[in-house]
Amino acid sequence: MNYYLLSFAWGICILVSLIGWGGAVNRILFPDYRVDWGQRAAWGIAWSVIFGGLLNVTWTISQATILIYICLGALYGIIDAWGNKTSIADDLNRLINAFKENIFFAIGTVIACLMTAVQYSGSVSWHKFNLHDDYHAYFVFPHKMLQIGSLGSDPFSERRLVSALGGQSFLHTFSLSVLDERSLYLIDPGCALIIMIGLIIGYCQQKKISKNSTLMIVFGFLSISRVPHINITGILIAVCLFLSLFRVFEGEHLKGTNIESNAAIIGLLAAAICALKSTFIPPCIILFTCSYFFYILGSHIKRKAIYEFCLASILLAMFILPWSISLYQSSGTLLYPIFGRGFHGSVYGGSVKLPNSEIPPNLAIQLTLYAILTIISIPTVLAIRFGIIGLGKKPIFREATLSIFIGAVTGNAVILFSTGGSDIYRYSYPLLVVMFVILISVLGENIPPNNLNIKIKKNAFSGALILAFLVALGFQSYKNLGKFQNPLDRISRRLNNLPLVIPQERDKYARMLDSVPEKEIVLTRLDKPFLMNFRKHTIWIADYPGGASLPPGMPSFKGEEKLADYLISKSIKYVAYSYANEANFPKKSLQVRLSPKWPFWLRNQALNTFEFQDSLQKLGESRKRIYDDGENFVIDLSRNKNQ
Repeated sequence: MNYYLLSFAWGICILVSLIGWGGAVNRILFPDYRVDWGQRAAWGIAWSVIFGGLLNVTWTISQATILIYICLGALYGIIDAWGNKTSIADDLNRLINAFKENIFFAIGTVIACLMTAVQYSGSVSWHKFNLHDDYHAYFVFPHKMLQIGSLGSDPFSERRLVSALGGQSFLHTFSLSVLDERSLYLIDPGCALIIMIGLIIGYCQQKKISKNSTLMIVFGFLSISRVPHINITGILIAVCLFLSLFRVFEGEHLKGTNIESNAAIIGLLAAAICALKSTFIPPCIILFTCSYFFYILGSHIKRKAIYEFCLASILLAMFILPWSISLYQSSGTLLYPIFGRGFHGSVYGGSVKLPNSEIPPNLAIQLTLYAILTIISIPTVLAIRFGIIGLGKKPIFREATLSIFIGAVTGNAVILFSTGGSDIYRYSYPLLVVMFVILISVLGENIPPNNLNIKIKKNAFSGALILAFLVALGFQSYKNLGKFQNPLDRISRRLNNLPLVIPQERDKYARMLDSVPEKEIVLTRLDKPFLMNFRKHTIWIADYPGGASLPPGMPSFKGEEKLADYLISKSIKYVAYSYANEANFPKKSLQVRLSPKWPFWLRNQALNTFEFQDSLQKLGESRKRIYDDGENFVIDLSRNKNQ
């Protein structure tokens, strides 16, 4: 079968499986309340991320495990759909009747479906990935999971330490269990795009927003869904989980008396968001805390509200603990940087610095303005909610809308300052999209629908839609939009079925590792380390050299012999290096990153990477090369060149 068609079909199977697992969560926690398919899919993602943490810490991930998991979820999804076929048929009949009554709604729906299909199809198979982030880390992590059962130990990988706990990498095993690296955008943005549309439709139905207005919101989302993918870490998946958590806080079923179920679903979703990517943790925790603060404040029985908050917090910590244990075993901290920086290079006082160690004057001005806007905006929104809207019209409950706004603004401020202002557009995107959906629907819900205000309501709704659209477009700079490939162009290219990696390259990597005695530790600085066999050796990857290392820290700018002595002291005798292309980080073309015009984060990474690669090149001249294919070498640090 053509690889593209296989990938397309497997993505649909994954989607059905996620809906199935979410349906199982729904049945266990809320047996008397059936949520829509978009919400079930989001709950399926959350459960999968948390279940993946258990498999990871117990070293039980494998191709067979993943396939069984996906098939069980898909089977339950199909059985559940069959059991509710009458309800599904009624929904389809109502939709068909709406098409007959409004031809423009029918045409708009068809166009929206085509746009969704095209964007999903464009995510099915890619050939253009990040040569640094993806090749050195985000391709490696799911491969290691499938080969050795876990992320395992990788103390020299900075991304393993600072980027994420591993939830997104586990989701990537769903693709790699059947397909290859070309399909690592299949789940995000592929399946996530469809799930997000399901969440929007379900939310609009929950708020009794008209079908025409719902269609407008879907079009608005599709127009800004060309996600700024710099690498394969999750973005749209996080959008789905944030919107799902918001909908749970807003949902009527949380007003019931089953405190344990309420706490479980909230803890599950929040923990999954935290496990996906470290930059999602601040806004998620702030959203979680604010919502419960308002819930306790407005609750008539505060004892129950406090009990639910405590239980949800405990469950959140328990759900995320397996991922944290794995990180501690690998990189020396349960959660970077909240519980310590672990093996991060900045701990050792060398040349590796934190991203916010240096703030240029122009960026300092921007950060100051952002801080001022943050300080002003939150009291303003609080005044609108409790002053203008007031408690008479809307008593305090969980205040999901207000909480997610506070979480978005303050959470992004934390990330903005901690990263030194680098790539904030990418880190803020998930909450921007969620706020877009909420802004439209809340305005449509809160303006009184009496005859005198119909025109005002329509104008406000349309104005909010246009405003949110313009904000979203303005948020993504032109240069970043230029990085995205047209989905139709991607589809036409991928149908040619060209491989990302040719078999000869895989064979070359196999021969390289065969030169090293089994069970030995190998430190690598290769152009495609994801091609290695992680079963035969303990392989550690210096993704950004010096960014993370075992105590007392990798020596930098002290000469190659000091580096060799340090590595040998850590039982690392063998080092592999792609010297021909300098591990896709050539000094000649990337030396521009040392310019003060570049963000300090990238400058510091480039400075340490060039120094490390220069040292490896010198060690390659003085130490025994046990393997050399003209592009990569493996050296034995314990043996001189002539031994």
